[in-house]
Parts: sequence; structure tokens; C-alpha cells
Amino acid sequence: TTDKAILPDRMTEIWARVFYPKDVKNLSGKAPLIVMLHGNHGTCGIGSNPRNDSSCSYTMSGTCPSGYVPTPNHEGYNYLAENLASWGYWVVSINANRGITCGGGVSGDSGLNLARGKLVLKHLSLLYTWSTSGGAPASLGLGADGLIGKIDFGSVGLFGHSRGGEGVRAAYNLYLDKDSPWPAQIPGLHVKAIFEVGAVDGQTSRVLDADGTVWNQLLPMCDGDVSDLQGRYPFERMLLNKSEDPNAQKSLYEVWGANHNFFNTEWQESDAYGCKKGTPIFDPDKSSSAEQQKVALASVPAFFRSRLGTEANPGFNQNFNPLDSLPEAVTQITQIDRDFTPSPGATETRIFEDFDRDTGTNSSGNPNVASQITIEHVNISSYRPQRAASLAWQAAGKNTYFESIWAGPSQGYDIRDFATLDFRIARRADALNKAPTTDFSIQLEDAAGQLSSAIRVSEYANINGPGTSNPVLKTVRLPLKAFQNVNLAKIRGVRFTFDTTKTGALYLANIRLQRQTGFGEEQTRASTQAYLIPALASSTASTHQQNSLSPVYVPARLNTIRSIRFVQRSRFAAGRPAVEIQVASEVPFPAMNRLPVLKIGDKAFTLSRYSDPDTLKELTFTLSEKEYNTLSPGSDVSVENGKIWQFGALKNTLK
Repeated sequence: TTDKAILPDRMTEIWARVFYPKDVKNLSGKAPLIVMLHGNHGTCGIGSNPRNDSSCSYTMSGTCPSGYVPTPNHEGYNYLAENLASWGYWVVSINANRGITCGGGVSGDSGLNLARGKLVLKHLSLLYTWSTSGGAPASLGLGADGLIGKIDFGSVGLFGHSRGGEGVRAAYNLYLDKDSPWPAQIPGLHVKAIFEVGAVDGQTSRVLDADGTVWNQLLPMCDGDVSDLQGRYPFERMLLNKSEDPNAQKSLYEVWGANHNFFNTEWQESDAYGCKKGTPIFDPDKSSSAEQQKVALASVPAFFRSRLGTEANPGFNQNFNPLDSLPEAVTQITQIDRDFTPSPGATETRIFEDFDRDTGTNSSGNPNVASQITIEHVNISSYRPQRAASLAWQAAGKNTYFESIWAGPSQGYDIRDFATLDFRIARRADALNKAPTTDFSIQLEDAAGQLSSAIRVSEYANINGPGTSNPVLKTVRLPLKAFQNVNLAKIRGVRFTFDTTKTGALYLANIRLQRQTGFGEEQTRASTQAYLIPALASSTASTHQQNSLSPVYVPARLNTIRSIRFVQRSRFAAGRPAVEIQVASEVPFPAMNRLPVLKIGDKAFTLSRYSDPDTLKELTFTLSEKEYNTLSPGSDVSVENGKIWQFGALKNTLK
């Protein structure tokens, strides 16, 4: 039906696969709920293993062409849902095919991720009604009153893949909005944990973060779809939120060698053929990756089992804390790096250095010290708020160092109430990174000028891998009790001495003190040792380039600008006047999770829809009049959507 609470201009469906414990009818209490949401993909497919999901007809009409089947996008997480249900959870995996998946964006919601969030909330509102008043559909097999008193809406987790990641983040924010209609429909909803996989970010007019709840992003480091790894941007934004209330852990789980698609078993064609971060753990010529499913099974259930329900085991949270060990199930497969904070809130975190001032000046205003290195405070990229020090050295030694100075001469701060010194780091794309790994020493300096005993970073982290133009940082956590022979009551600075690896180039960011080592610490470790192995077991993972990652171009002779026309009231531009540019190609534009980008000269546009959902060979982009009037005739035209479609110079005239 057309549900204005989701999208007012098209039909959507309520369709989900529901998992629950086999003995659910005999359970006396309520059980936690986990809602899953897939990303953007074709909605009709043909063939098997691999099935080619090359049509989006179901999106528009609710039917598929002859010989095609509706793509069961939501069943791609059955292996996770079955595992979670076996531990006592309700799991609802939503099918968003009709109207949303592969659907045309609207003004303010180019990727339809706000619509995805509303669809999640619609499902939650129905589940709430069925669990309080009855009326559950017969298809659940539990009877009309089978859900009554069975679901704990005070203990809910959300899981989202790709656009589904930003979609569940949208649901969380839409529920908490001032004057939101959803709390009246889902009273007492408490989202305690959000897990995303390869999520997109920035496809709506809103900035969508997960402040106040526990959040993790799994980054497939060989992602060929969301290749800029947008899922780390919420982490970087939230890391700067000093006023988070309540405090809540944030983390990134960076899986080397994983592609985007194969975490969903129904996405049966690889999105990636090359890999800069490690050896691929997928075969691009096959339809799935058992290795990626094992990684997901070792992380997704652990995340939710550490947080949800009366039998939650905090020990499973060690999977996400760089101070702790990783499951052997994943270290035998690939390397995993972790980015982490117990919370960025001021009551939990003390900023030592965020590199947010001019080069040479500490965040506190004191002058830093650099010896025999080059250093510059930079934005890692122009569209990210994250600041870092870009530093390099060409001769290792005890006099090759950077020291972040936190207090004035003969002064210092009492840090005895804190547990760890944390910083974030990545190797830069630089010829100075000749060695396979980078090692250096860290010391604290007190007000009397006394340096602590030195800690080697290699004791706590593996700084390796090829630097890339799209750097992903990891967190290194050092227990303060490891720094000996220094007065922790008066700490003035922290020194990074590049005395081991002969040459190197790094990004260094977010030097901070944390009050806690992390949720699920000492008291629970004894009970989980069988699950864990030493944290550096992944250090032998190979790091090399696999195949060429050069762009693939579709030449202009295969492509056409079909029309450029004026629309007085465009429903895709909120009823305002707009200009529609229709492009076509003999090579289909695949349904992906990042937005197709129309580039005309130095301008870029992302509001689009398929003009032919059966073949995916035509796209229509919607521009405002103002945007169109900025274009120059003769500008080069292209479309980026995995490949780059070339169209030559802009010649068509407005009709």
C-alpha cells in the first residue's frame, strides 16, 4: 500500500522473515529483539549460484519479468538470524524491495535511507501492537496472540548492511526526534546496540549518528561498492562529541580482504576484483564467501550477546576492544584492525591531543616538540572533520621523536584516575614505508622532565599494511600501569620516539586518556578465555596488491544523453521546478549502495532514478533550476557507478 508514514508517492510492503527460539511458546518472560535491514540491490534476478539480480521491476510494480524471481535480499542474513535466535532472541529481517530498494531518490533523501528508517519503525510499531494487543499474522505460525508478552522492547538491537546501515541509524534518530510520532506507536523502545556492515553515510539531508547508544561498524576493507568506506565517518564525528549522554561505546571492526556483497548470501556476485588491504578472503568468480560468513558469525552475535537481554555476557565485548584478544575463528582467516572508544564523552575521556590547532601547537595551547621529523596538522580529507598529524622520518634513533606537550614547564596533570592512553594511527601512502611493519616507542614525561620506561607499540598493535590514499585508522590502547618510573600525578607530555623502523610515514590522531579499559573487563575475562586468543595472532596476515584497481571506463560510443527537460512540479524535488537529465547506455548501470554520480564539468549530482527498471540501462538525474543554470555548455559529462560512463561534451539543450 501507499503508506504516507514511509513514502507518500509510491507503494511499499510489510514483508519480513522472523526467527525465534524453538521453545518460544514455553518461554515465561520477554526476549530481546533484533531488527535487520539489507541494502540497495536488484529486486529481480535470474539464474542460480550466482543469481544475476539485474532488474528492479519489483521495486516499481511488485512483479518481475518472465523467468525472473523476486530477490530475497532479506534472507541473506539467515545464517546470522538463526544463530541469534538459538541464543534466545527474536530476529526480524526486513524485505525493503517494494518502492525503496533500487527506487528513485527524493529531495533530502537521495538514497531513501530516511524511508528505510521509517520502514524499520513501521515494523517495530506493528510488532509492538501484536505483542501487546494480539493480531499477529498467521504466517508467523504462533497464532494471533502468540506474540503477546514475548518481546522486550526495552532491549532492542538494530543491524544494517550498506544503505541499511544508514537506514537503521535513521530509525534510531527519527524515533528520538523532538515531536516524533513514533514513541506513541512504540512506547518504551530502547535501542541498546546498533551493528552496521559496510554502511553508507551522507545520503540524506540529515547528519545521522548513534550518540547515546553502543555502535559498531564492520568495514570490508576490499569493498568494491562503498569503496571510500563511508561507514567510518560516523565514528569520526561521534569521536568529537564531548557531550555524549549517556556514554556509549563506539567501534570499527576493519576486516582485511573482505568484499561488500558476500556478507549477504543472496548477493551472489562479487563487487570487488582487486584488494589493497590484505589477501582477498573471497573468490570473485564464486557466489559467496564462507570466510566472510565466519567473520560475521564471530562478531555480530558477540556484539548483541554482550548487550541485550538478562543473560548478556559482557565478555563478548572484548571482540571490539583493541586491549583484548580476537576470536581464533577470525584470526585464522584474516587480519582485523579495531578502532575504539568507550565513549567520547567528557566524563569518560580526557583529550591529550586532537591536532585541532595549527602545526606545532597542542590542543591545550602549549607548544609541541618535534625532533628530526617532518610534521603537519591536517584534515585527513577535505570532506571529513577528522584532524591528524601527518609525520615522517628518514633516520631512526633516540633523537627522532614527536612529543605532545599537555602542560606548561614544570607543570602536569594528575592522570591516576584514568586507565589507558589511547591514540589512532595509520600508515600513509609513502615510499618511506619500506618495511612490512612499523615499530616505535612511547613514553610519558612528568613535570620534572622524567621520562617513563618505554613501551613498544608492537607489544600492543600491528602497524602494517600498505598505506592508501583513503586511510583507515586503528586505535592503539596502552594501560597506564605499563608506564613505569614516572609520576602519574603530574604528567606533562607523551613522546613518540621513532627508534626502530628506519624510515616511515604515519597519520597520528586523537591522543586521549580513557577512564575505563572497556565494557566486559577484568571480572569477565576468565569465563571467556576459550573464546579468545592473543591479540597479535593476526600479525602474519599478508599485505599485497591483488590485481589492478584502475577505473573501468565505458566509452562514449556506447552512451547517450537522451534528453534534458524542464519539469514544472517534480515529485522527486518536493514538488518544485526541476531539470531532468536522462542518460542511457548499452552497459547497464548496476544497483549499488553508493549513489550514482552525474558529473558535468566540476559539478556533481546524485539525485537519480532508473528510467527503465527492467534493464537498468537508463538513469534520470534531477537537478534544481539553480543547479542547472551553473552548467557550462561543452562541459565533459560522465556517470560514476562502480564504472565510469563517458558521454563527451554537454550539447543537449533544455526542452
